[in-house]
Amino acid sequence: MTEVRELTEKEYNGAMSGGMKNVTESAEFITDIWEYARNFSVRMLLSEYGLENKLIEAVYENGTKEYQHILLFGDRENVYVVIVVDVIKKEIIGHYYLDLNEKYGLEEI
Repeated sequence: MTEVRELTEKEYNGAMSGGMKNVTESAEFITDIWEYARNFSVRMLLSEYGLENKLIEAVYENGTKEYQHILLFGDRENVYVVIVVDVIKKEIIGHYYLDLNEKYGLEEI
């Protein structure tokens, strides 16, 4: 299994070079993210329902097509665990806890 690693904000942002494009409808299976997601330190951040049903909110690819960001439903509204995949190496490089409530001052309903 891939080493479980939380990415820093700098590492996460670095995997966005060239902008991001939503490829949810056309994304190809690159690597199994679910074993990684079931690791205790990641699983605790996820929606139990989302994990059990293998729900993916969206898949984004950076402009150079080197990285995919796979958004899994987090433990609260507007919160995601982003699994970052190296498309060329076909491996997970880590995850990032993206809290849009905190980042953009959104209110949870």
